[in-house]
Amino acid sequence: MRLLRPVLLSMAACLAATISARAADIAPKRIVSINFCTDILALPLAAPGTIASVFRLAADPKDSPVADLAKGIPLNDARTEEILAYHPDLVLAHQYTSPFVLDMLARAHVPVVQIGDAASMEDIRNNVRIVARAMHREAEGAIWLKAFDRVLAASARPVTQASPRAMLYQDLGSAAAPNSVLGALITHTGFRNVITEPTPIGLAYPDIETVIALHPDLMVLGIYREDEVSQANATLQHPALVAYRRKYARTLNLPARQWTCGTPFVAGVARQLAMTHDDMMRGEGTK
Repeated sequence: MRLLRPVLLSMAACLAATISARAADIAPKRIVSINFCTDILALPLAAPGTIASVFRLAADPKDSPVADLAKGIPLNDARTEEILAYHPDLVLAHQYTSPFVLDMLARAHVPVVQIGDAASMEDIRNNVRIVARAMHREAEGAIWLKAFDRVLAASARPVTQASPRAMLYQDLGSAAAPNSVLGALITHTGFRNVITEPTPIGLAYPDIETVIALHPDLMVLGIYREDEVSQANATLQHPALVAYRRKYARTLNLPARQWTCGTPFVAGVARQLAMTHDDMMRGEGTK
């Protein structure tokens, strides 16, 4: 019996792999997305009727660029018991999804596909491909990426010594570093990012005095829930920063739903930045 055990275990592993491979060959029909970032990618790509549930933020128009697509779809809080209640044949998750939830889904033999944080345009493309492949919607993913790349190509501007200096400043006092999607878009659209050094998380945290000392010609404000009072929003309304913007810099507001998670929806940010660059180079609206 001891001699047979390794053989039986090997046979079981092969059988599990075969079943998994066969499951991967079948397009999923009950997809549950348990992360806002996967919601944003899955909803535009999914076949009609295949999304069983999305994370609760997907339906909020203040946060979500896909709120219209989420209408009528049940919402979840990424809890194991509610996920399993949908009997999913695919769960879409993030690299930072709770390990406990992922372990419970694995024990229930639920297929899970994860994406990672997007820190570059290629990361965005890879995440689209991962989600599209998992849902058997590769053609739709390719179409979306072609549209994304067309906007990027149209918004590309050269960076020269005459280019305006810019900072993308967000709630809580964070600024986009060069090794982030938003930082890359600043340079891509012809601006000189005043935050010049990469950081481990793609964000720098200059204080108000440093922001003013860097003297950006354009202040791009990444705004989360502009109409709701919060300590995070208060940073952007610091009197010294407001006075600086009024006298020395142009301001461009970017609602968070345009750039959250780093998805092809940032093409809209690229378009706005390119238009602002062209206006400033023509001397329109500069200070």
